[in-house]
This record gives sequence, C-alpha cells and structure tokens, in this order.
Amino acid sequence: MKNYLRDILIDATTTTRAFSRNRSALIVANLLLLPWFLVIVSGRNTNPFPAFGEIFSILFVYWFFTRRRAVETTAVRLPLLETALALALVLLWMLFRIGQYTNLYALPVVALANLRDISDTIAPKLLEMVILPLALWFALGYRPRELGLRAQRFDWLPPLLPMAALLYFGFQNHSPVEWWNRFVYFLLGAGIPEEILFRGLVQTRLMALLKNPSWSLYLAALVFGMSHLPINLSGARPDNWLSAFESAFTFQMTIGFALGYAYYRVRSLPPLMLLHALINAAP
Repeated sequence: MKNYLRDILIDATTTTRAFSRNRSALIVANLLLLPWFLVIVSGRNTNPFPAFGEIFSILFVYWFFTRRRAVETTAVRLPLLETALALALVLLWMLFRIGQYTNLYALPVVALANLRDISDTIAPKLLEMVILPLALWFALGYRPRELGLRAQRFDWLPPLLPMAALLYFGFQNHSPVEWWNRFVYFLLGAGIPEEILFRGLVQTRLMALLKNPSWSLYLAALVFGMSHLPINLSGARPDNWLSAFESAFTFQMTIGFALGYAYYRVRSLPPLMLLHALINAAP
C-alpha cells in the first residue's frame, strides 16, 4: 500500500513537472480558465464549483487510470481534407439550427414512445452527425475501430466513478421514469452523435493536422462550445445573449475539453457516449 501511494505521488509530480514545462499546455489551460475567471469576478457566476467538480473529476480519473499507459495514435490518411470535411459538418449543423430557430422552416412533430419530438433534435443529429459522417469515412476506407467505435474492458474503467456519481444525482433530481426518458433522449440527441463528430472526427483530425495535443484539444473544445451557440441563443432576448455566450465558452467548452482529454487517453467512444448523456440528463 505504501509503495502504491508513493508511485501515485511520483506520477503526479512527474505529470505536474511535464505540464509546467509545456508552453502549449500552460497557454491552453489559461485560455480555458479565462472565461470562468471573467464570469466569476463579474459576479455572473457565484457558484462554479459543481461544474468544476464534473470537469476535474473526468480529467482526474482518466489521468489516474492511464497515467502509465502510452497514448494511442489514430492513423489519419488525409489530415487537411478530413479536418475540413469534419469542420464543414459542424458548420452545416450550426446553419441547420440557425435556420430552425429563426423559423426559416418548420419541421413536422414526430413522437416515438416517450420521446415527444424526435424530429427536432434526435433525427437530424443522428442523420448529420452519425449516418452521414460514418458513410463518408467508411467510404474513405476506415474501419469502425479506427473511428473510436470499440469497447474493450479497460475502456470502461476510467469513467465508472463519474458515471456512478451522475446516476446518483440523476435519481436525486428526477423520478425513475423521468430519469430514464431524459437519459434516452440525451443519449440519442447528444451522447452518440456529438461524440462521433466532435471527438471521433474533429478532434482526431485536428491532432493529425496540428501535431500538438494541447492545441488540438483546445480547438476541438472551442468548436464544440461554439456549436452550442444556436441553441443557447434560441428564444433568448438581447439582454440574455451574454449568458448564452458565457454558457458556450465556460461549461460547454470546458466539458468538451474534458471529454476530449478522455478520448485522447482512451480511444473509445461508447463509454464517452454514455458519460456525455449522463452529464446532460442528471441536472
């Protein structure tokens, strides 16, 4: 036991020293914390600690369980083309949402079981973030495993603790039926599609293109945060627009970074799909 604790301390010290010597990592950390600092000192967010708890718990458990494992690499055949294609899919989604929320078109209301309206989010996201990109990348010769669609035994170990905590809070905040309905909705409408597009495609292509993990993680998280602006601004009055931007560039961007770090350490999307859905459904 004493040797185990000593090894953890040594690993933590080594990681801290490596982080302090990595200029890119230090800049990215400051860029991630700056929006939080601004909303805290301005008094617009006086209790960021629950959000910090979620974010840092994900970062910690993935560091803890993978600290002595080599980082896996994802082979990308055409980095520039595939990065442009992945970002184009993000832009297409944002334009779709803008058109939807500005009433340029109206989608029919389609209910399925306890999901009140799958045509608003679930069906468009599954089409644009799952079916279309997978068809494109399979056509480029990729196999599911190369896109993070795997689930080995170890892949489930790091997220177990955050998942258990989120399940507990979910049952505290919702009735069992409501909790189940929310989880299914957010799994189909956020967890599966967003992890495939943002972590499985955007992030890995940026890493292959930039060859700098810190900046790749940050830019992928920035794109993830920006992609939430249309829904954050939907129906918001001008005096609430600042809150919409704050949400995108504090919690949404930073949780995107934490999930991105998790995928960087363990190239497996299914556990992150479930974790992502629980993060959205539990509050």
